[in-house]
Amino acid sequence: MITNDPRFIRGVSLFNDGDYLEASDCFEDLFFEGVRDEPDFVRIFLQFSVGIHHAETGQWRPAVERIEEGLRLVASNRYDRGIDLSSLASAMRIGASDLRHKIKPEWPRVSSRP
Repeated sequence: MITNDPRFIRGVSLFNDGDYLEASDCFEDLFFEGVRDEPDFVRIFLQFSVGIHHAETGQWRPAVERIEEGLRLVASNRYDRGIDLSSLASAMRIGASDLRHKIKPEWPRVSSRP
């Protein structure tokens, strides 16, 4: 399972530590190597981490675009692999809204489903 891959675990850890650019590198590697529905699942985390990185560098429009793409992927995802995608997506929606209103977002952490 992709969530057991050490690179995915590292990517989540980096994301949760606020190292979004490094996290995106981990997710990007997995995206290109994924099979079946794995690329779309990993792309959720890739889009969110790249979006937050853009936000942190003041690139508001690309940030919101990447986050919105991640939200579309969450909406079409059928298998969460034990990750609380619902809470993650809710927090990312709030973050994108904050960006639109020029408010510094509080970015979420990736967590397991309760």
